[in-house]
Amino acid sequence: MYIFRNSAAQVIYVGKSASLRDRLRSYFTAVSAHPVRTRRLVEQVADFEVVATGTEQQALITENTLIKRHHPRFNVRLKDDKNYLYFKIPEVVPGDSESPAPAEFPRPGYTRRLGQDRARYFGPYTDAKVLRRSIRELRAAVPFRGCSDPMFKRGRVCLDYHLGICAGPCAGLIDRQGYQQLLDDAAAFLSGHTGVVVGRLEQAMAKASEELDFERAAALRDRVRAVHKLTDEQITSPRLGSEVDVFGLATGSTQGMVAVLSVREGRIQGVTRHPLEGVQGMTRGEIMASFLGQFYAGTPVVPRILVLPTPPDDALVIRDYLEARRQTKVDLRVPSRGVFRNLLARAEETAEAGLAQSVVTQDFDQARGDAALADLCSQLGLQAPPLRMECYDISNTMGQQSVGSMVVFVDGRPKVSDYRIFGIKTVEGPNDFASMQEVISRRFAHVLEQDRDASLGVVPDLVIVDGGEGQLASAHRAMVQLGVDQIPHFGLAKRFEELHRVGGGEPVHLEQGSQALFLVQRIRDEAHRFAITRHRARRQKAGLQSRLDEVSGLGPKRKRALLQAFGSLAAIKEASIEDLVAVRGVTRPVAAAIKEIL
Repeated sequence: MYIFRNSAAQVIYVGKSASLRDRLRSYFTAVSAHPVRTRRLVEQVADFEVVATGTEQQALITENTLIKRHHPRFNVRLKDDKNYLYFKIPEVVPGDSESPAPAEFPRPGYTRRLGQDRARYFGPYTDAKVLRRSIRELRAAVPFRGCSDPMFKRGRVCLDYHLGICAGPCAGLIDRQGYQQLLDDAAAFLSGHTGVVVGRLEQAMAKASEELDFERAAALRDRVRAVHKLTDEQITSPRLGSEVDVFGLATGSTQGMVAVLSVREGRIQGVTRHPLEGVQGMTRGEIMASFLGQFYAGTPVVPRILVLPTPPDDALVIRDYLEARRQTKVDLRVPSRGVFRNLLARAEETAEAGLAQSVVTQDFDQARGDAALADLCSQLGLQAPPLRMECYDISNTMGQQSVGSMVVFVDGRPKVSDYRIFGIKTVEGPNDFASMQEVISRRFAHVLEQDRDASLGVVPDLVIVDGGEGQLASAHRAMVQLGVDQIPHFGLAKRFEELHRVGGGEPVHLEQGSQALFLVQRIRDEAHRFAITRHRARRQKAGLQSRLDEVSGLGPKRKRALLQAFGSLAAIKEASIEDLVAVRGVTRPVAAAIKEIL
C-alpha cells in the first residue's frame, strides 16, 4: 500500500494495490487525462511512502486504520466515526465472599471505545438518545443493575428495585447464576434473538405458577409483556433471515450518506445513518468498498448477509476480510427483486432523506460561517478571512494541576480532532502569564520541526489567547522567540469583550450582536470549557490518591481488592494483619507495610 503527503507533510490519500509500481506510475503519467479529482490529488502530492503488507486483507486493515487516524481529504471517510456509542455488558467476575461484590454483579453501560477484554459490545449506535431510551425500556424486561459501585456497596436496594428495573443484587435478592442469566438475556435481546428470551421467561413463569409462587409468576409475566412491547414495534418478516444488514447509499457533490438497516431474527431492529466525506469523483463501488472496511472495523459483530446497492470494488478482498472477522461465511448480495429489494429501496430512501437534510444544514452553516469570517476579517483588519483559528486558555487551582487548552475552528466551526491539551511542566504556582508562554512555545515549536501531527503541524490564520494584555504579551514573547510572530494574534478580555493588539493601543471592540463577536465568543468559551474539563479530570485523579499509594508492592488490583473488602481507608486502617492477609493477593509483608504506613 502507499501513502501520499502534501508539502505540509499531511496525509492526503491512502491507497493499496497488488502492483504498486504500476499504480504509482499511473498517477504521474498522462496527468491531463486523469479525472478532475485525481488531477487535484496529483497536484498536491509532495512525497509518498510505501508500506508492505503480507496479504490483501492486511492491506485493507492498515488502510482503514490510517484513514481513521489521519482523515485524508481524498479518501472516502466516515464523518465523526470516533463518537459512535456502544453498549457494553461486562464479564462477571467470580467471587468467594459471602457479601455481594460489584464485580460479581457488573453494571452494563455505555462506552465509545471497544476494549480488549471479554466484555460483550453492541453497536455502533449513531443516535445516543435512541439507544439510551431503548436501554431504559429493556431494563423493564431484563432488570440488570444500573447503580454505581459505591451505591451497590451500601447493601440495600434503591428506587430502581421498587420501579421493577433492577433485580436487587446489592441486597442479595438474586444470586450470581440468576444475574448472569439476566446479562445473557440482555445480550440476546440486543443481538436480536428475542425468541430465546421470551421462551425462557414463559417457561419460568409456568414453573412459578405450578409451584404456586404467584408473585414471581406475575413479575415474569410483566417482563414477557415488556419484551413483546419492544418487539411488536418492529417490522417483522420471516423471510428476512436471522442476521442481515441492509445498506442504502446516497451521494452528492461533496458528501454522501449510508443508511444501515439491521435485521435480526426477521425483525428490523433499527436504522442508523452514517455521513461520508470525500466522495467527490468516486464511483459507488469505490465508496461502498471503503465504507464497509471502515464500518466493520469498528463493530463487534459481522452479520451473515449483507444487502448492498452495488457490488463493492475488490469484492473478494472485502468478503475475505469480513469472513475472517466473523469466522464463518458472509454473503454479499445485490438484489433485483423480492423482500431484500424492498428493504434496499427503503434503506436508499432513508439515505437520500438524510443526505438532503445534511446538505441543507451544512449550506446554512457554511453561509453563516463565511459571513462571520468576512466580518471578523474586516473588523480586525486582516488580509484574508481566518479560515483556521486557534484559541488558548489556562486552567488551574491555586497553581495546582495546571493545564493549557488549544481549540481549533476551521471555516467557523469547531474541529474537535485538532484540539490539544498541554500539561504545564515548567511553571510552579498560579502564574497564568508564564503558563501561557510555555503553551505557545510548545505548540509552535511543532511548526518549526515540521511535525506531521494533523493539528500541531499546521500554521493558523489567527491566534486568540483568553485574557488581556498580560496573557497576550506572554504569547507574543514566545512567538517572537520562535519567529512566528507574523501570525495575527490577539488577546480577548472577557470583561468588556475587547480584543487587545500587540504593543497596546486602543483595543478592538467588535460590534455588539455581530457574527464576528459571536464567533470569537464561541471559540473563547470552547477553549475555557475544554481547559477546565481537563483540569477537573486531573484534579479528581490527584484527589483519589491515598496513603495506600505509598505502600511498596501494592498495585491497583490489590488496592481495589482491599477497598472492596473493607469499604474505606478508615476500615483498612482498623483491620488486623490477619484480616488484611485474608484479602486475595495481599501477602503478610505487604499487610505489615500497610499497617506501618497507615
